[in-house]
This record gives sequence, structure tokens and C-alpha cells, in this order.
Amino acid sequence: MSFNDHMAALDGAVMTHLGDGLCDYQGAAVTANGIEHILDESFEVYDENQIPMRVRTISVLVADVPESRSQDVIELPDRSWTVQQVLEDDGHIRRLWVS
Repeated sequence: MSFNDHMAALDGAVMTHLGDGLCDYQGAAVTANGIEHILDESFEVYDENQIPMRVRTISVLVADVPESRSQDVIELPDRSWTVQQVLEDDGHIRRLWVS
């Protein structure tokens, strides 16, 4: 098993055990239904003046959502979120700033 296979297995386990359930992802470049996600209500980022602020993020597997863009929509059973910006992408998990 290669390193990437091990990382993919680890990421899948993280999403399964820490995930907040399933969501649908609707974007200009991709549509994915019934994918695992992790919702973080207080992720810290820095604005253009280097002042810290807390934002809401949703993390998804890159394997499920190969491309994300601003204005893509994430549908949860009780709420819809709009992607504002990609904050992190390590090639396995992508963290998206949503509002």
C-alpha cells in the first residue's frame, strides 16, 4: 500500500469518526451527493490587517469534491451554506469558509 493510499484511508477514518453527517455539494465544477463533512463553528483566520477572527468552516474530502469555488453551495438537512473561500487544502481534506 502506498503512502497516498494510507493517507486516503486515514482521511476516510477521520471523516467517518469526526464527521457531522452527510451533505450535498453543488458547484460550478462539481456536484456530489451524500458526502461526509465536518462543521467547525469557530475556526480562527486572520483578516487583511492580521486581526484574528472566527469563521464557520466545512471540511470535505478532496476525493469527494475535487474542486471548490466561491459561491458553491453545501446543503445540509437543516441548512444551506455558501462557500466564501478555500482556506486549506492538503490534497486530501479541504477546509472551506462558509456563510
